[in-house]
Amino acid sequence: MTTLTKTSARGLALGTTGALVAGLIATTAAPAQADNVDMAPSRTVKGEMSGPIGVDHDAAGRVYVASQNNNAIVVHAKDASGPSAPVRRISGAATGLASPRDVALDGNGFLYVSELSGTVRVFAPGANGNVAPVKTFGTGPGTAYGIDVAGGEIYVRKANSYLVYAPSATGSPAPAERTVTGIGSGQSITVSGPRVWVPSGTTLRAYTRSADGGATPLQSIANAFPATETNGIDTDAAGRVYATSLSPATIRVYAPGADGAGAPLKVVGGPATGLGWATGLAVLDGGRFAVTDYLNASYSVFGNLFVRAPGKPRAVKVGGTPAAKVRKIGWKAPASNGGARITGYRIVVRKGNATLVKRVVGPTRRSLMVKRSALRRGVNTVFVQAKNSKGYGPAAKRSFRVRK
Repeated sequence: MTTLTKTSARGLALGTTGALVAGLIATTAAPAQADNVDMAPSRTVKGEMSGPIGVDHDAAGRVYVASQNNNAIVVHAKDASGPSAPVRRISGAATGLASPRDVALDGNGFLYVSELSGTVRVFAPGANGNVAPVKTFGTGPGTAYGIDVAGGEIYVRKANSYLVYAPSATGSPAPAERTVTGIGSGQSITVSGPRVWVPSGTTLRAYTRSADGGATPLQSIANAFPATETNGIDTDAAGRVYATSLSPATIRVYAPGADGAGAPLKVVGGPATGLGWATGLAVLDGGRFAVTDYLNASYSVFGNLFVRAPGKPRAVKVGGTPAAKVRKIGWKAPASNGGARITGYRIVVRKGNATLVKRVVGPTRRSLMVKRSALRRGVNTVFVQAKNSKGYGPAAKRSFRVRK
């Protein structure tokens, strides 16, 4: 096995005995300052899952789910939707899987699975079928709820602590490099840059990567959830923290620097989501996020909550001489797509207040040919805007001279 590097992270969990205890979750309204979002998923995937909890994804966008109740890891294609068969499935006696709780992938494609028994199993890249793990180690008494890998280390969430292991960890139990104690109950963990995020009772805490013993957290978001069962946790590219609550199924999103009693930026929940019991969570490419649903034996993918209009197109230029019969308007894509794919470009040519040309082209176009006859003598100006699901962004412009 080689040095571990993180590709993505999330946590998971359900009650301490492996049974779901919905009665522990109180129905509590989101803070008034929060932006409450009842949104439908872009797609919901069902296929060979029973009691899905932890979820992760690889560089190709494939989604890995810990299916607790049928002792399997199922892998679905990036664009899977509906009753889709997995592209791979790890299960069978040789795997040793028994109530898997969470999954994490390292940068080399090794798959790490934490289990109800406290065991961690590691599978080779591309593992499929009834295959043995390449290694197994124990984490001591109690469930290994959440798992993540980052910076050459393995992070495992226990009920009231988390343990950090070297990639060479072996034995039952394996000796931990560090153990962070004094954490309230919780079942998930994610490593994001210099921080390790964990739920602690009704709060969310962030520790330094080097934390050990009864360390003081860097951040502590008070009363982040109405009860102690925070089932999934991950961060997006901007460092915002996403965490799920089992029932009522909600996803709360906090600012990267959130501390104290600050309200979440967003609270996703309601009938449109279609979620029964929200368990694991993984932020995917483009700010989308996947949430596993234990009750409905599925996972749902939701769109980016923080889409902005795209930036200005770059390098706008107009080719040809002033007297040329055809002028070529060219541009490059904006440096920022605003968190959603570009769906098209609008090109407008004006002289003064008069609009001479107005065209909308597809997202792959980077030029437009304009006849001199459509232009006016003197200085004309072209404006180019990019569009995504939020709308059109600011225009980039270029003036050019026309001779007739």
